[in-house]
Amino acid sequence: MEGLKFYARLLWRPPRETLLFALRTVAAGLLTLYLAFLFDLEQPKWALMTVVIVSQPLAGMALKRSFAQVLGTFAGAVVAVLIMALFAQQPLPFFVALGLWLALCTAGGTLLRYTDSHAFVLSGFTAVIVAVLSIPDPENTFMLAVVRVTETLLGVACVALVSLLSARPQAVAKGYFAQVDGLIRSTARHAAAVIRGDEGDESFNQRQMQLVASITALDGLRRHLYFDAPNLRRADGLVQLLGNLLVLMASRLLLLRQHRLLVRAHWVGPLPADIQALLDRALRVLDALAEQGRAVPSEVLEEFQAVRQAFDAAATRAESYDEALSPALRPQVAILRWEYARLFQRLGEVLELNDAIQSGRQASSFYRRGQAQALHLDWALASMNAVRAFVALSCAAWLWITSAWNGALSSLLLVGVMCSLMATFPRPLLAAQNFLRGLLLAILISAALLFVLLPASADFEWLALWMALLLYVVAVGLSSPLSAGIAMGIGLETLLMVAPQNIAVYYSNASQWFEFVGGFLAAAVLAVLVFALVYPFRADPRLRRLLYLSRQDVAEMSRCEASEAQRFAFETRMIDRLAVMVGLLPASQEPAAAERFQCALGCVVMGVALNRLREPLHDAGVVPLELQPLLGEALREVAAYIAGGADARGRTSPWPPCGVSAGAWRPCWRSRRRTSGRRGSASS
Repeated sequence: MEGLKFYARLLWRPPRETLLFALRTVAAGLLTLYLAFLFDLEQPKWALMTVVIVSQPLAGMALKRSFAQVLGTFAGAVVAVLIMALFAQQPLPFFVALGLWLALCTAGGTLLRYTDSHAFVLSGFTAVIVAVLSIPDPENTFMLAVVRVTETLLGVACVALVSLLSARPQAVAKGYFAQVDGLIRSTARHAAAVIRGDEGDESFNQRQMQLVASITALDGLRRHLYFDAPNLRRADGLVQLLGNLLVLMASRLLLLRQHRLLVRAHWVGPLPADIQALLDRALRVLDALAEQGRAVPSEVLEEFQAVRQAFDAAATRAESYDEALSPALRPQVAILRWEYARLFQRLGEVLELNDAIQSGRQASSFYRRGQAQALHLDWALASMNAVRAFVALSCAAWLWITSAWNGALSSLLLVGVMCSLMATFPRPLLAAQNFLRGLLLAILISAALLFVLLPASADFEWLALWMALLLYVVAVGLSSPLSAGIAMGIGLETLLMVAPQNIAVYYSNASQWFEFVGGFLAAAVLAVLVFALVYPFRADPRLRRLLYLSRQDVAEMSRCEASEAQRFAFETRMIDRLAVMVGLLPASQEPAAAERFQCALGCVVMGVALNRLREPLHDAGVVPLELQPLLGEALREVAAYIAGGADARGRTSPWPPCGVSAGAWRPCWRSRRRTSGRRGSASS
């Protein structure tokens, strides 16, 4: 019910951007409806449904989704014609072939992201729609496919036209940079809290999750900037690298905090005066960045480099025995100071990249360009969603074949839409339940339109007015992920049940409405049951599996070729995986879920560091020839440890089973350090 309450509040007081998006959607919908009647299209509802599906808050999002809609609709229509041509008089192979195509497209929509995913989803349920609607008249399948594609193209063209006319590139770029600036400020505040050590585990974990969620949302926005902000399109490589650096910062802060806790646990007495003064100096710089963001004066930026150099010098003093430290503590202190230096180095690179993007110049940092972005491909989840789609469509087909009920035929349409579309959500069962809530509201709205409002005014102008109000309500809901499922249910199902059509009577009759209600309710309940019973959604096993895959990737980074391209692909794949984990965390029931997320976040910087260690393996100028085999063996042992296997000496991994908290494995680390310290020079 929280989604409905949020939806009601959003309708009552929509933000300015939501209101503008709703007005664009209404304009595109009215233009589509007018042209559909002008061109004498038989079923304008399909063109209006295209407007609902394609409309997005940003013009770039809408244009990219429009392109995917055209590709998916065309492919689905072609497949529907082929299936009908092969199995027109054979119900069993007909529905098996249709179910397999829907399953394949659902799997593709699960594996991919954004517009690529949308093209697969559209291809799946378009084939179902065209094939099912052709059952009463198989010989007319090709013409029906042509009509559906034409109606889709009309809706896409109207949305694209309105989006282009209302696009505001400067406003989009300004909003993007405002989000980046907010992220930089949040990162600076987070880093200052880590250095002060005044955060508990729960507060730290919450801040980390919020930071990663904001970074992944920013990366999702970046993919749609090609049409909205041309200046950002030209700097896309730097924009990608900026997101990667921000995630690396969050990952490094996690390891920095763990190392700080480790050193503090063994440190006796106050810190040296020079180190305390350096920490105070670092906090002043971070506080200034947190308060002013990119607008910090040049003196503060120069101080970044000075603080980094001071921490590097302090780390060198610890390594060179210039300070009185115990053998076990000396390497830990040196590493901690080195981590402080890297923190300020990365922050400086983030600021430089951000400034380079905004000013339209090339960055002079080590990171100069981005490559093709890698994604986390979840084949297991794609297979499960494919099975769900096939089972749901098969059950609906069995109901129609055994009952010969026309309502069951209409239920096939909704089953195809729900099982392919809802599978792309992080929590498909919750999305299907929200869609069902939207369907229940659509029944009430369509009843009011069909039996009260439309009969009282039998002309196009009144039909356009009611459709405009409907599109406004739907667009407001589509502007937020919390209400998008409900809004989609209201929009699609109301249009299907009212069915605006270009004949003497502009809408469905009562018998058709009751048939639609029965069929759609049966389909929605069936889809919800399939999502609940076939591979039930469980967040914790998926979180454990994602952490396991992250560990395997880290181990692979210690074995693969050392290159910037490998590290970039690893970083982007981990960002995608972390985004999935952020979506799963609210549904987790296990206390260790937050620690799993932190371990996966720590894998980012560990994988990059291990891959960099491979660079000197074949360089005698860096590592002597006699030491290169030892370094290679050490990397192999670390890879086995992290992956969860055994190293070359038969020792099992010290990493805990997936999900053991950071607090649980810190003492193990400390005990190993204490043991190594008793061995004398081994720790040095």
